[in-house]
Amino acid sequence: MQSLKKYSNITGLLVFFISLFVYYHSVERTGSLWDCGEFILGAYKLQVVHPPGAGLFVIIGRMFAWLATVFSDDPADIAFAVNLMSAICTSIAAMMIAWTTIMFGKLALLGRNTDTSNAENIALSFAGLVAGLATAFSTSIWFSAVEGEVYAYSSLFTAVVFWVILKWEDAADKPGSDRWIILI
Repeated sequence: MQSLKKYSNITGLLVFFISLFVYYHSVERTGSLWDCGEFILGAYKLQVVHPPGAGLFVIIGRMFAWLATVFSDDPADIAFAVNLMSAICTSIAAMMIAWTTIMFGKLALLGRNTDTSNAENIALSFAGLVAGLATAFSTSIWFSAVEGEVYAYSSLFTAVVFWVILKWEDAADKPGSDRWIILI
C-alpha cells in the first residue's frame, strides 16, 4: 500500500507540472474580450464582479495581482498573474483527478483492503496519468485554465471535494474518519 501511495504522489505531481508548464506557455498575457477583463479588474481593485459574484476568486486574485505589481510596473502583468492563477488552479484539479482515478482503479480492481503489486501500481499510475492529462488538455478545461475566469476554481473545488469523498471512504472504519466528512 505504501508503494501505491508513492506511485500515486509521483503521478499526481507529474500531471501537475506537465499541465502547469503547458498552461504557463499558453496563458493569456492580457485580458480577453469577455468577462475575463471584469474579473481581472475586480480582483485588482477588490471590486464586486457581476452576479453571482465570485468572492473567493476576487480575494485570491487580489493576492496574485499584488504580486504582479511587486515584481513589475507593467499593468499587463496584472492580467497575466490573475490568468496564471486560473492555470495553477486547473493544474491542481488535474492532479486531483489523477489521484481520484488511481483510487477508483484500486477499488475496481482489488477492493478496499487489498495490497497492490508493483505491476498493478504501474498500471494504476498510468491510468491516473492518462485521466489527469486528458482532463487538463480537454478543450473546455484548457480554455478556462488560461484566462481569468471562475471556472478554474469551480473545477478545482469539485475535484478536491470528490477526492476527499474517496479519502473518507478509504478511512470510514477508522477512528477520526469523521474529519473528512467535516472537510467535505
